[in-house]
Parts: sequence; structure tokens; C-alpha cells
Amino acid sequence: MEEKVKLILRQVRDIFMRFGLKSVTMDDLCRELSISKKTLYQHVSDKNDLVKKAVEFEIDRDQCEISDIIGKNLSAMDELFEIASTVEEKLNNLHPSILYDMQKYYPEAWAVMSRHRNEFIVKTMSNNILKGQEEGIFRRDIDVKIISLLFAMKIELLADNMMYAHLGIKPAQIYFENLKYHVRGISNEAGLRALEKKLESKNPNL
Repeated sequence: MEEKVKLILRQVRDIFMRFGLKSVTMDDLCRELSISKKTLYQHVSDKNDLVKKAVEFEIDRDQCEISDIIGKNLSAMDELFEIASTVEEKLNNLHPSILYDMQKYYPEAWAVMSRHRNEFIVKTMSNNILKGQEEGIFRRDIDVKIISLLFAMKIELLADNMMYAHLGIKPAQIYFENLKYHVRGISNEAGLRALEKKLESKNPNL
């Protein structure tokens, strides 16, 4: 992908994160980016295509960041929490309607997101569980594939932001509670001790 397209997608991503998907028009984007519609349409066919490309761009960045964390060869517990910190930062900057809008109005982009969840996230969680089993902190009497899929599927709750936003609950809080629930469910006694130790040092604002 050429640098000019990357720059446009990075800027578009920031605008979508601030204002959501549905409410932002192509005219709005051109004004914000200080480019003509002709220039924008040299790279995308319409808004649906733009949203899809922006999602692909963001997912590529996410996967690179998570792969870098995995490449550090941390313990399974530390790996989970470092990934969680990365996810938290993104969720805290997420417009409340963006995932809902994507699911309802931009099915091609949502399909890209779903594929990322069902493939990359499931694989990442599966490998993490296997690592924890080898380290002796995660139970071996679980179905790794099913547990990983369940964790990934719960992320769809974030798409229902409208359901809990009025309660003052943030997506990052839901993600972190789901993470703790997940780890407690797969941990043996050694894992539970490691989790409690990790939580003691964890930022309480997560």
C-alpha cells in the first residue's frame, strides 16, 4: 500500500474513531482531510469501500502490535495483560456507535472484523492457553478451541454499546472483566495465584 493511501486511511480512521461511521459523510471527510472528492475517489469507490479499507488498515496495525507482544516471549499471564493494555487504549478512544454502525450499515467491513475475530483472535487466544498449560498455570481439562472461540465471540458485546453506555460502563471495562472471567475459568491453583498477583499491580482504572 502506497504511503499516500496509508496517510489518508490513518486520518480517516482517526475521524471515524471520533465521530463514528454513519454520521460522517464523504464531504465531511474531504473537508477534514483538505482534499478533493476526486482525490479521495482515486483510492476508493464509495463510502462502503472506504470504511472497509479503513477497517483493514486498523486490523493490520492491531495484528502487528499483538504479534510484537507475542514476539517478546512473555509468560502467558503477562502476555494477556500486555495485549489487554493495548486493547484498552483503543477502546477508550472508540466512538460509542462505531461497532454498532459497522455491523448494521457496513456489512463488508463487519465481515472483515468478524474474520479477524474468528481467525486471528481465536488463534492468539488458543496459543496463549497452550503456553499457559505448558507453564503449569492453565488447566488441561478444557477444550482450547471452544474456550478461545467463546472469548472471541464475547467481544461482539462491544457492538452493543448502546445497551450499556447509558449505565456509564465503558467498552474497556467490559473487555477487562471478560478477560478476568476468562483467566479464572481456565486457571488451576497456580494460575489463580498468578492472576491475583497480577491484579494487585494492575492499574485499577482498567
